[in-house]
Amino acid sequence: MKLFAIITIASAHAALLPSAESLNNENSFFTSKLLSSFARLGSSQSIFTAGAPLCPVNLPLTCTNSTPIHNSCCFESPGGIMLQTQFWDYYPAIGSNDSFTLHGLWPDNCDGSYEQFCDGKLNIKRGDIERIVKNEFKDEELLQKIKKSWKNFNGDDELLWVHEFNKHATCIKTIRPECYGSEYKKDENVYDFLLIAVNLYEKYPTFDFLAEKGIVPSHTQTYTYDEIAEALSSKFEGHNVFFKCNRYQALQEVWYFHYLQGPLTGEEFVPILALAHSNCPKTGIKFIPKGDFRPPPDQPPKTPSQNGNIKLSGHQGCLISNGQWYTQGTCAKFQAKELQFGGVNLISSKGVCGIDETGILNCNRQNMASRFQFQVDKQSGVVSYGGKSDWCLHEEGKHGSGKFAQVPIKLAEKGCQSFEIKLVQ
Repeated sequence: MKLFAIITIASAHAALLPSAESLNNENSFFTSKLLSSFARLGSSQSIFTAGAPLCPVNLPLTCTNSTPIHNSCCFESPGGIMLQTQFWDYYPAIGSNDSFTLHGLWPDNCDGSYEQFCDGKLNIKRGDIERIVKNEFKDEELLQKIKKSWKNFNGDDELLWVHEFNKHATCIKTIRPECYGSEYKKDENVYDFLLIAVNLYEKYPTFDFLAEKGIVPSHTQTYTYDEIAEALSSKFEGHNVFFKCNRYQALQEVWYFHYLQGPLTGEEFVPILALAHSNCPKTGIKFIPKGDFRPPPDQPPKTPSQNGNIKLSGHQGCLISNGQWYTQGTCAKFQAKELQFGGVNLISSKGVCGIDETGILNCNRQNMASRFQFQVDKQSGVVSYGGKSDWCLHEEGKHGSGKFAQVPIKLAEKGCQSFEIKLVQ
């Protein structure tokens, strides 16, 4: 664990810190004294040393500050909810028979939405992780832990590692290379993410938590929601832990939610109540042993894609192939192509659909399929992106007139009249 400590910081960097008002009353005296000490210092001092940020203690927990804290190497934002996620992959059987496998470490936003694929300049590729961990940082032990616990259901583990880093780690602001200062070693941010993800996973041996309460894999025994929830919450400071079931009503995923105090490298994770709601039934939950499951013969096959039109709730018309709303003419056909690690690509005749930096939906041949992962609810057809399913018309981008008018849509912001969009077959 990299330590972060109380230090005195140049007044030029005071903007990195929360105001005293943003902390609770019991810390306000300490904070006001601390901030006043910053103002008395010269401007030449650095907030970095030995490759890690030195941050004040008693920073607020993520998502509890009352005033914005932007661009800080000491405070994770906007992704202030850190999820440690695990899988129970029994068909095909992945990993050891007495442990859940590591899925990832995800930075969700405070409202439950999330960013993804945030900075392509930080992306890694196949072959990088073993080179970084083993050759650059000489940590054979960590590499073996990754190989043992961070497993992909199709056997291509390295593809999962690369995906998890590029999708999630590039959105963690406190491990940006510039947060390490002049002592930054190439790829240190990659190594730190992997190390911290494994460390946090090892704190939560989910299989053992369940087994202690008599919840073990079985072909005949089933369990109640309350039994599983209590077994997990008793090991998570009493907070509810999210768990998810598949279409066979079998336990498949477990997510542990946290606030974070200080930068990610401090590893000060604080357990919190799960922000997601379980889809598991109240009774009859299966915990299927790995290795010898066969799906029932009457189950419908999984389809790799869905096709249909995209319509707006409460509005006439539909989306056309460029991703804009149109009230006249023929609706465009969209393909929702399922992706290996969840989510879908939306594809029209114009190309892959994506979201630009202002939140506007667009479909064109310049968008990279690997960067834009949407979700389509299989029952309702509701289309969401980054955990957000509310959209608005972007009237400022309207072009054309009369029945030929086209209006872009964008992810909803406060104050707009929002609607849902649905893939309708």
